[in-house]
Amino acid sequence: MDITKRFDRILQIFFLLQSKSVVTAAELQKRFEISLRTIYRDLKALEIAGIPIVNESGSGYSIMEGFRLQPSRFSQEEILSLMVAEKVMQKHETEFIKKHFEVALIKIKSSFQVNQKRDFLHLEDTIHLKNDFKSNDYLPNIIDVLLNSTLRKKITHIDYLKGGDIHTVGRSVEPIGVFYEHSLWYLLAYCHLRKDYRNFRLDRIKKVLVLEENFTITHPPINEFRDKGLSENIMKIEIRVDRKYAHFLYWERQIFGFTGEEISDDFVIMYFDCSLSVVSFVRWFLKFVDVAEIIEPAHLNNELIEIMESGLKRIKNKSA
Repeated sequence: MDITKRFDRILQIFFLLQSKSVVTAAELQKRFEISLRTIYRDLKALEIAGIPIVNESGSGYSIMEGFRLQPSRFSQEEILSLMVAEKVMQKHETEFIKKHFEVALIKIKSSFQVNQKRDFLHLEDTIHLKNDFKSNDYLPNIIDVLLNSTLRKKITHIDYLKGGDIHTVGRSVEPIGVFYEHSLWYLLAYCHLRKDYRNFRLDRIKKVLVLEENFTITHPPINEFRDKGLSENIMKIEIRVDRKYAHFLYWERQIFGFTGEEISDDFVIMYFDCSLSVVSFVRWFLKFVDVAEIIEPAHLNNELIEIMESGLKRIKNKSA
């Protein structure tokens, strides 16, 4: 047995236990790809070393409240990962998240060894991220407020500006969680007005207030909800593009669920599992209509024709 490898794994288990309120044996087995028997042996080794591990029946393992040890060392790879995370968070849209991540990272840096602090300082000049985020589009503490409402299970009132409108509308919602997709933050919530689940763009929420009223129903976790919703709403699409123009689709096709392609001498066949709206895909495809065609599903061509005819009519009316 590789003693060093086992020692590193036991340390990782300890810090994982210290970082979470409870960890299951199955979670540890999946993370480290070892048998349950080995997991139990490693946990026993921690107990022998004096770590007060609590086995909560039917729940998992945790470390006794109040017992904490600072991490003694970070690997070079871990330091690099922290640096990348810091650069990303410095560009975060919401000031609240950015500010508190910085405070948390300072606490982590305080446990660095001297040479690790020098490495971290040196790495600051090796990573650059372009600032394309528009923080002014988001309320400064909106993510924190919404996540707190999910923890407290309190109904939240939002003033929401729908696309194309100039006046906000009030909605009472039960926030499930937030997610980041296609360069935007969204809130997934149960809407009392619609009596259904809805996605709300965070940059369109102009006011947010957590009420004292409790949630009216029990909601599934956001990952479970979105995974199910995405799988139920996927449309398989197949398009054919002239090969010499296919590279123009490269950067944006991932947004629409690109899954693969077949390349021939003259054409490239592209396949999509699209979870976005049909109109969104068709409007994107419109940019390439002179060098590409939709093969399946054929009815998308009707959507395409309607958009083009509407555009031509608009142009004719303006020039008349």
